[in-house]
Order: sequence, then structure tokens, then C-alpha cells
Amino acid sequence: MRTTVALERRSGGVREPDPDAVVALLLFEAADCLMAVPASEVSRLGALESQAAASDEVCTSGERIDLGQYFSGHESEGPWLQWCRGARSASLRVARVVEVLPCPIRRLAPMPVWLRAGPFWAVGVRDEDVFLLVDPARLVPPDRGPREG
Repeated sequence: MRTTVALERRSGGVREPDPDAVVALLLFEAADCLMAVPASEVSRLGALESQAAASDEVCTSGERIDLGQYFSGHESEGPWLQWCRGARSASLRVARVVEVLPCPIRRLAPMPVWLRAGPFWAVGVRDEDVFLLVDPARLVPPDRGPREG
């Protein structure tokens, strides 16, 4: 299954999101909630030990964040996702991976202004389920405390 890659179009010299674009999202469960990240930013799925053994990876493991522990205080028992965006990377532990979901950009609703300071970009709907599009770059490792700025 192919998804459209062009996420922006030009209109009068200004770049704006293309509402007809489709992005592939990796849908997973963490902290009793459905969440998603762009599938293109997940470089590996599996046990953390096997990720560390791969020496030819472009992204290193970065921070280790168990999303169940992060959001609810209960550790996850599922797989680790190796997330990578440019030079940023992290290993994210989830309860389970649900599917790769092709999602039209127009079907995502931006987070309300008062919630934008957190790690979520948008809200989406899959069948009758609601999911949160999470930005791992905005997660604060528990041992570091809140980020400034």
C-alpha cells in the first residue's frame, strides 16, 4: 500500500499543508490510550537489546522512554519502537502495535491551544476509536524534569 508523501503545496509562494495528502501513521497502544507517530520516523520495532546490537543504524537509541510509565505510572510490557527524526532519536516502549494506518491530513484535528505545550500534535479517528498523534521530540525523560523554553 502506498501513501502520498507530499505534505505541502505552494500557494502564492507560501507553503501550506496539502489537505489531500495522506501520511502513514504507526498506531500503537500506550497507557491505555491509542497513540500514533509518523511511520516514516520509526526505524525499528522489537527488543531494545537487538536494537543496541545493530551497529549500522543511522540513529542511535537516544533516550529510553516507557510510554506507559511516562503517562500513567505503569510500565509497558510490549515492544520498543526506535524513533528517529534527523539527529534526534529515542527508544519508546509501548503496550502493543496496532497497525500502520494511512491517514488523510484533513482527518487530523490540531490539539487545542491549551494542550499544545505537551507532546501531542493532533487528534485523529480510526473507525470508532480516537488516537493522539504524539511528537516524541517533545517528551521529557522522567529523570530530567520539564524542559525550559
